[in-house]
Amino acid sequence: MFVVVISENYARSSWCLDELVEILSSKRKRNQVVPVFYYVNPSDLRHHKGSFGVALEKHKKRHSANRIEKWKLALAEIADLSGYHLEDAEDFVFSIKMNGSEADIVRNIVENVLPQASRKVLHLDTCLFGIDLAVEEIYQQLSMESNDVRALGICGLGGVGKTTAAKAFYNKYSHKFDVSCFLENVKQNSQGGSPLFHLLQQLLTELLRAKDSKVRDVESALRKLREILSSKKALVVLDDLDQSSYSEFLVRICKLFSDGSRMIITARDLNLPNQLKVELSKVNTYMVRHLNEINSLELFSYHAFKKSKPPGKYLALSESFVTYAGGLPLALKMLGSSLCGRTNMSFWKAKFQKLEKMPMNDIQKILQMSYDELEDDTEKAIFLDIVFFFVGKNIDEAVDVFKSCDLFPEAGIPILIERCLLTIDRNNRFQMHNLIQDMGRNIIFEESKHGPCRRLYLNQEEACQALPNLGEMDKIEGLIIDLTMSTNKYCNAEIFERLPNLRLLKLVDVHGIKGNFKTSFRELRCISWHGCPWMHLPSAIHLQKLVFLDMPFSRFETLWKIAELPSLHHLNLDGCIHLKELPESIGHLTKLDHLNVNDCVTLKRLPKPITQLATLSFLDMSGCRNLKLLPQQLGDMKGLQRLDASCTAIEQLPDSIAHLKKLVHLDLSGCEKLRKLPEQFGNMEAYGSGLEQLPDSFSDLLNLVSLHLFNCSQLKRLPEQLGKMQCLSSWGRCISYIN
Repeated sequence: MFVVVISENYARSSWCLDELVEILSSKRKRNQVVPVFYYVNPSDLRHHKGSFGVALEKHKKRHSANRIEKWKLALAEIADLSGYHLEDAEDFVFSIKMNGSEADIVRNIVENVLPQASRKVLHLDTCLFGIDLAVEEIYQQLSMESNDVRALGICGLGGVGKTTAAKAFYNKYSHKFDVSCFLENVKQNSQGGSPLFHLLQQLLTELLRAKDSKVRDVESALRKLREILSSKKALVVLDDLDQSSYSEFLVRICKLFSDGSRMIITARDLNLPNQLKVELSKVNTYMVRHLNEINSLELFSYHAFKKSKPPGKYLALSESFVTYAGGLPLALKMLGSSLCGRTNMSFWKAKFQKLEKMPMNDIQKILQMSYDELEDDTEKAIFLDIVFFFVGKNIDEAVDVFKSCDLFPEAGIPILIERCLLTIDRNNRFQMHNLIQDMGRNIIFEESKHGPCRRLYLNQEEACQALPNLGEMDKIEGLIIDLTMSTNKYCNAEIFERLPNLRLLKLVDVHGIKGNFKTSFRELRCISWHGCPWMHLPSAIHLQKLVFLDMPFSRFETLWKIAELPSLHHLNLDGCIHLKELPESIGHLTKLDHLNVNDCVTLKRLPKPITQLATLSFLDMSGCRNLKLLPQQLGDMKGLQRLDASCTAIEQLPDSIAHLKKLVHLDLSGCEKLRKLPEQFGNMEAYGSGLEQLPDSFSDLLNLVSLHLFNCSQLKRLPEQLGKMQCLSSWGRCISYIN
């Protein structure tokens, strides 16, 4: 957090102005900035008047126009931030007017700012309109001054700003609670397996600020939640939770809350909040309103011109676009972004004429303009593949698949982000606004109606009946078979024989494939099959081009054909409780980058050849509770960056681990049998491990920034020279008997 004190002579210093530019750049990366206007009028900063205007004029003699323009933008930006003001200003409505002695003022500012400095801050766009009013209305709806338990449903059309309003409220008021969490995109991130259990895991992980909640089922998760929530005032925000099936669960959560706690959910409609009202007496709803004409024009102009008002000659056309968008922030942002940098008036007029031919209320067609204007077919293919297959998936997994298909993702994905068609969340996963994803699905549907079908979704009996009726089946590149609602849970291998160019395959609730594989899957790059019933890979299957094998919770006992997957980059065997061993031939997977054997509880060892995987950067074997030893030559895995051995039975680490120069994260939490660490060591997290001491050489880690030793109850002593670690800024509380 930055507290910036701006006085009358602030702009005289080029150093101060450069620092301000850097601080505001940091703000965009989620750091908070709080201005203190020390007897200056923010209007003078915004419009470069008074002493600020004079100083900027003098700087023109010594500094470049580009540098001065950055200073002007920074001064204008900080003038619009909420902060503290030591003098009245008619047009400054966001700041707190400070009275009393300067010492009292400093004390008040510190007391207000300090609780916010240590809490999680959610990212918000730099340009928001009407948000302060929305936050205060949410505050009133939640009756924040009362000491009872309340819930609120924030509702409205997709793209209207429900998530933004919830985030802004969270950022402003979460410090008033003992514990708080904000779960984004709940509906998307809870798909597959047990959505309710997955949601509970996310909730516990956020509340505990831990990587993994380590609970086994719904009831144990609820018991853990009761321990946390029964004695603490909590704020829980669940974003994008439309399913009515969650209502009973939400009621149970609210009944665990202690006095003063609050729950917020965001949803497209009123169905879920209304269901909660049946069980809970103090549930309100807040409908997010569309922006008014003034704020709409400002938002559109910010994205089209990077300023609050459009130039005169563009004003009339800008107002036409704003009227068409109907106050929907997402549409305003996307329309403005599509016109940014376009100076030809003919282009603007043609763009609006194109809009006029579309129905006014058809938001999907507004969104599709950004897709239609993609200049490259590979960008469109990447977008549709993400819509079809990769929303919520890790970007690294998808990028490797796209590379293998010659789609050039390093060039295409940034374009999709720039066009507001795609975002990357803080966990490095693809996310997409619901309206945009719906638009993409509609494109896929129309594609199958009017031309060769490239991506196909089949459910129920369609999996056995629809394919023979399709023409040009050799054009199909993506296939999802979902038998969730079908009584017949099996599909026939003959289906795949007719799909020679299949690249992406996902099987949902499919209990088996009948028949033999002959020439199938020769072009397949990615297969996702949760709960695969195979005990081993079929001998006749051909997967030479496979990049991503996603088969968690499957019945594999061994993977003896794994060496026949020479292109494999990502292997996910999470929760394969029958997997007894990995084959020695795994050392032949020279391109393997990610290996996940999390919760493979019967796995007792890793094969020695695994140390030959020089490209492996991520290895997760957490929860392998029968895994006692790591290969002695672990240090040969030169590319390893993240190693998770939490909740395993390992008793010691091989000395060669010191050779992992690229290792940035090592998790040993829950390793109760681990008694000591090698003398030469790197970064680590050791939550609840059995460590008794740290080696003296640990103090030589002069660049270590963060050390977490939570609940290491056996830890007796720390190295004498720990004070040499001058970069250590985060010291986790250690519950132990340290002398």
